[in-house]
Amino acid sequence: MTSFSIIINYVAWYAFMFISVMWFLILLKNRGDMKNLREERRWLPRVSVIIPAYNEEQYLAKTIKSMLNLDYPRRLLDIVVVNDCSKDGTRKIAESFRSAGVRIFNNKINMGKAASLNRVLPLCRGELVACIDADSTAEPAILKKMTGYFRNPKIAAVTPALKVENAKNTLEKAQYAEYMLNILLRKMLALIDSVHVTPGVFSVYRKKVLLELGGFDKDNLTEDMEIALRIHGAGYSIENNMNAVSYTACPEKMGELYKQRVRWYRGGLQNAVKYKHMLFNRKYGNLGVFFLPFNLIIIIAIVAIFCTLVLDAASNILRSVFQFGLVRWDFLGMLPKEMSLSIIMDYVFNTPMVLWTIGTAVSLALLYLSFRMNSEKLQARRLSYFAYVFVFPFIYMVFWAAAVFYEVTGKKRKW
Repeated sequence: MTSFSIIINYVAWYAFMFISVMWFLILLKNRGDMKNLREERRWLPRVSVIIPAYNEEQYLAKTIKSMLNLDYPRRLLDIVVVNDCSKDGTRKIAESFRSAGVRIFNNKINMGKAASLNRVLPLCRGELVACIDADSTAEPAILKKMTGYFRNPKIAAVTPALKVENAKNTLEKAQYAEYMLNILLRKMLALIDSVHVTPGVFSVYRKKVLLELGGFDKDNLTEDMEIALRIHGAGYSIENNMNAVSYTACPEKMGELYKQRVRWYRGGLQNAVKYKHMLFNRKYGNLGVFFLPFNLIIIIAIVAIFCTLVLDAASNILRSVFQFGLVRWDFLGMLPKEMSLSIIMDYVFNTPMVLWTIGTAVSLALLYLSFRMNSEKLQARRLSYFAYVFVFPFIYMVFWAAAVFYEVTGKKRKW
């Protein structure tokens, strides 16, 4: 490992360890507020639920039924489906729910998710607007657990606890663990007023604020992140309720996960550039001073570690090939004559390894606490969850590196 690689690893792993410990300290300081009951201060305004759909015949009926089954006064519920020129049976399925009071809008051209939401936003009858992807569902009580936050006029949006539905294979179960950890992290972000994403799976907005801000950005890869940052930029706040549960499907195959995450990460980079004025800006509180800068540092660290790993691996392979060639490929002759304790200690107890161990231990603790606070059982899928903590970070390094490469080379952004 070169001196440059060593420096990169020290800085990067220190950043990972620091942010992990910071999350733990935030949790300890606010442990009494994690399961707060502010949502119990019931307020039942009229709510519009928008379901944008494109080629979702597999899931749409289940999603609409989930919305019709919400534990909320039917006269105060306005369910809207936007069919974005689907080529399958999505339109036919949506139309079959007209008799249940569901309003259907069929786009004449394919507009994309954000533009579809913007099209019907002014036509929504509710004071609040909930957006849910057409492959998702929600628990019946979710709305009653979220509307109470809007008693505070400063609150422009509320996010739910998002879980993976019906995780079957190892890849899905690992994502299930990731989503469970994010439930806890999103709540902690809310406690420091730094929620930077309003997920498309049943985030609720104040319609007046959405219209005031001009709706969603149709040119953004992650419109749910962009609108969250714009909400903060306008002086509003975003809350979270980790008791309000929604469910979504997740990628079943690695190729699908790669496509999804590269889009998410490119959207994150796109928004980092668009909202660079928030970085280190005290006007935006903890979001500007702490979360956004450190999030950017973590991204840089991830890509830097990936690049050093690749370069060091390539260098070691070339050096090994050259050395083996000198000894006529005598592999046994190249092995060390004896393995001393000091050599083992150098490999196992170096500073980057210690920092990685601390960061990983804290991540495991946070994951365990998230499961416990959500009354979920950890034992049943333990192997998959360890895979998420120990293997997935390296997989996501590749995804981040790809996202940065595509952005730097100017590859066309697309869903």
